[in-house]
Amino acid sequence: MRSTLLLLLFGFWLSCPVWAQTDSPSSKSVPVKVSGGLNAYAGFYTATGIEARNQTSPFGISGSVTVTLPGGISLPFSAVLGNQGSSFRQPFNQFGVSPTYKWATVHAGYRNVSFSPFTLAGHTFLGGGVELNPGMLRLGAVYGRFNKAISTNIAEPDIIPAYQRTGYAVKIGYGKPTNYVDLIMLRAKDDSASIASVPQSTSQAVAPAENLVVGLTTRLLILKHITVELDEAVSAYTRDVRSSVVETEGSNPVVRLFGKLITPRLATQLTQATQASIGYKGQMAGIKLQYKRIDPNFQTMGAYYFQSDIESYAIAPNLTLMEGKLRLSGSYGVQYDNLANNKSARTGRTIGSLTASYNPATKFGIDVQLSNYGISQQAGIRPIIDTLKLAQNNLSATVNTRYTIQKEDVMQVFTLTTTYQKLSDLNASTANQTENNNVNLNLGYFYQQTTTGWGFNGMLSYTQTQLPIAVGDTNQTVRFFGPTLGATQSFLDKKLTTSFNASYLVNQQSGITGKVITVSANGGYQVAKRQTLTVSLNYLNSNTGIQEQTFNELRGNLGYGISF
Repeated sequence: MRSTLLLLLFGFWLSCPVWAQTDSPSSKSVPVKVSGGLNAYAGFYTATGIEARNQTSPFGISGSVTVTLPGGISLPFSAVLGNQGSSFRQPFNQFGVSPTYKWATVHAGYRNVSFSPFTLAGHTFLGGGVELNPGMLRLGAVYGRFNKAISTNIAEPDIIPAYQRTGYAVKIGYGKPTNYVDLIMLRAKDDSASIASVPQSTSQAVAPAENLVVGLTTRLLILKHITVELDEAVSAYTRDVRSSVVETEGSNPVVRLFGKLITPRLATQLTQATQASIGYKGQMAGIKLQYKRIDPNFQTMGAYYFQSDIESYAIAPNLTLMEGKLRLSGSYGVQYDNLANNKSARTGRTIGSLTASYNPATKFGIDVQLSNYGISQQAGIRPIIDTLKLAQNNLSATVNTRYTIQKEDVMQVFTLTTTYQKLSDLNASTANQTENNNVNLNLGYFYQQTTTGWGFNGMLSYTQTQLPIAVGDTNQTVRFFGPTLGATQSFLDKKLTTSFNASYLVNQQSGITGKVITVSANGGYQVAKRQTLTVSLNYLNSNTGIQEQTFNELRGNLGYGISF
């Protein structure tokens, strides 16, 4: 009912005349801006060989309105009404604003703010905050509710309970957006009394937690060519604030500092996360060294998820030759887990990539991309069973060539793309069940007349996949190949646009040959500056080679749209 009333009022408003006064050069701009559109459609659908996947006579109306308030505040609304279902959406469930004036930004409502990757990193909170950047100073502070209390009950036992979580974060820094040093602190805590009643079995899995994170983030530009980036954070995470209190001992200054800022308990864990890089960028060459280490179980209540228990090293060089016609770039890195040496096995990964782009002239160009991803395991606290050992290598290569013929009113483009992928299993016990390779070829031609609006495109594709050998079966080869053709034409000073597309795809697998035919025709006519009529017709014939799986579909649609 609400959707119907909204669309009726919306349509009535569009049909009313509008009076406006021409602004003088000294008049102020309109404080509120409304934009959007209204669309109506009707069509038909028929199917043979399968159950209908749509209404036989679909029709409906949809509308969207965006109200833009001063300060860049946008309120989007949308509604759909028809025999395929109705819906209404508005943004007030989670509404927030962040107006900015000169060097000051104020946050209010539901907001996502990021101070650094390992402290406050985009977690949604309900509250307020401010960011101030006068001159070289970089100041920021936020406070709010990071989690809403959710209680479970007998009527809804599947609901996962959650404690209400409130917290704050502050940032103090100095510098410019591209050259700065920031110090950040975040503290958040669950309210153990925010859930009225929790079943005993559930409360054992969900416990009130507390978190204190102190981080440093910096971006430095040295001598115009050297960049240094560092993100560092230390997190004290208490998984259950009801656990016993312990005394902080030792001479470690970090432990002693955190002992003064947070109550250490038996469930408190102190972890660290670091990512750093140093790079050199010249006119013709550059290189970047990267390092990352995230301790096991590292967490911050200012982010949703972290991949912890990893350490990685990477190098990424780049080179430009032949007066910019040849560009080379690549990277190589290693990564492994089990930093605490408490897992049964240690998993290592190697990642290498190379990209080359050669453009000797505007007419011709070729791009080559190579990547190699390897993964292997080593024994941890327990020996690895040979038949279960993970050792794989994934190779991927892509070559893309293009040739362009450009004239005053005609443009032609020829393309050829080749892709090869291969997964190799270095474990002979599992290779038959995992190894596979894939080859893909695409030959394309595109023709366009810029003055008449006539265009044509054609593509011939071929894909072959070698599947792994299943238990008791031989290896299988799957092939897909066929052409795709398309054409476009404009009429009546480009007010009327038409297009036609057709494809014929053959697939072969297990001695069975099938085919898929698709045909579509589309047209659009601009009735007025903001009004458009559209018509479309689509046909699908799917024949897998098995009589019971053959079907046909035909659908058409007529639409009218108006924008404002």
